[in-house]
Amino acid sequence: MSAGLVLGARVAAAQTTCSVSGASGKCSPNVVLNNPGTMINPALLTLTVTPTSSSLSPLSVTATMSDMDIAAGVATPTPVSFTVQANRAWSVQLSGATATWTATAGGWASKPLSDLRWSLSSTGATTAMSLTPATVTSGAATGGSLATTVYLRPAVHWATDKPGTYTIGVQFTITSP
Repeated sequence: MSAGLVLGARVAAAQTTCSVSGASGKCSPNVVLNNPGTMINPALLTLTVTPTSSSLSPLSVTATMSDMDIAAGVATPTPVSFTVQANRAWSVQLSGATATWTATAGGWASKPLSDLRWSLSSTGATTAMSLTPATVTSGAATGGSLATTVYLRPAVHWATDKPGTYTIGVQFTITSP
């Protein structure tokens, strides 16, 4: 008596076959998917700012007229640095958080935001801070930009800036065009 076994294979419509010839032992079928894999790559933007809080350089006890420079701000600026990581073009903008400084301990409650001055140089001309964002710098896609330093200086007025504690928020914003 003889027994026989018959094996059958059924090829589905989505299958592909591959045969090996030669000694390489490799098989590379050509596969076409009806629904190929999809990856959505969003705008990846990272802005790192240091320090995240800082006391502005205080006036010395022997403040002189040159320390009270309304146009440029106090002589010694406070540096704030930032770096960028982005997979596309980017720009960093700077603006004030509120229209006036918060004043305590007897300070002038109406000190305007524009009394905070900024520049990209530790000396020389400065720009008045505004609620309208100003572009500080921009660049192309990068795995890590060199640090950019912004120098902040409060402008101090003899007649209106009463003794007290003044606080103002600064916003750094990264955008992608």
